[in-house]
Amino acid sequence: MEIKVCRSIEWSNIEWETYRFGFNEVFHRDFPTSYFKEKYLSVFKGYACHALLLSDKGDAVGGVTVIPCFYNRNEDTFVNGLAVDVFIREAYRIDPLMLLRMYKKLKNLLEEEGIVAVIAVPNAIAYPYWKSIIKLKDIGNISYWVLPVNAGNILGKKGCFKSILNFSSQCYCFIIYFFSMICSLSGTKDKVYKYNICKFDPYFIEKFNNKSYIKCHDAAGLSYMYKIEYENGVKTGYLLDAENENVRTFRAFMEAVKAILNNNVDIVLYVGKVGFFQTLLLRVPRRFEPKLLPLICDLISKDEKYSDMLDYKNWDFGLKNYDVR
Repeated sequence: MEIKVCRSIEWSNIEWETYRFGFNEVFHRDFPTSYFKEKYLSVFKGYACHALLLSDKGDAVGGVTVIPCFYNRNEDTFVNGLAVDVFIREAYRIDPLMLLRMYKKLKNLLEEEGIVAVIAVPNAIAYPYWKSIIKLKDIGNISYWVLPVNAGNILGKKGCFKSILNFSSQCYCFIIYFFSMICSLSGTKDKVYKYNICKFDPYFIEKFNNKSYIKCHDAAGLSYMYKIEYENGVKTGYLLDAENENVRTFRAFMEAVKAILNNNVDIVLYVGKVGFFQTLLLRVPRRFEPKLLPLICDLISKDEKYSDMLDYKNWDFGLKNYDVR
């Protein structure tokens, strides 16, 4: 087997097709080749950076991908890398250190491309490998915030118990929503974080151009974005962000949640920072989170000014940055 470090524009047709097959096999998906081309070629450089694992036949049987994106550090813009789509087909998992070798070789290309850091949100299985073997460092854990509308549906209950739970949680939502309407008059808003994604980044724009994302912008400066999906039979309203004049606010959250509730969802879910007083959404305790979402980082740049990237309080990071569902 061979590790090929490359840019997306350098892939052969066979590599595109066999990569698609391997990804779908590992993650139990059914994405067409066009999905990956749109994802990897829509970034500002016109390509993502990859370490492909090639079989002796030349098939792509694994990959580590980093997507370069523009991020803000205060008023400055820099190139940050999002590590995504990491896999090796089961039949080729012979060497336990192969992912380490793939990433080490990829780092040479990332330095050449001027990428300051690589960030990732690995799942529970991959996290120990990225932390202990590849040596990425912890930034912090991303939080879940919820408004449970139909608790019986969420918990998968049946019969009368389900109806009682649904009625109780609907009453709670009705009360907390109108209580929050009063509290939101306080005008609380989030702070401005040092590190956040640049909203004019082409990958960010292309990602949310999808029709499944519902966006609202009004003349008063209110904007929000959400997505409705079924997760294990639970109708879920994912709130990606809600802002007034580019700042996350309590009032914007109220308007966004109101729009989501109009879709008769079972639960409203927000993944990310809520650094301001609000009474609408409940923070999910760590032990009850569906899965842990550790944000980790490999700081490639030697510039000391980026050392504060490892402090979670400096980051605005959530579902809009990285689809970690």
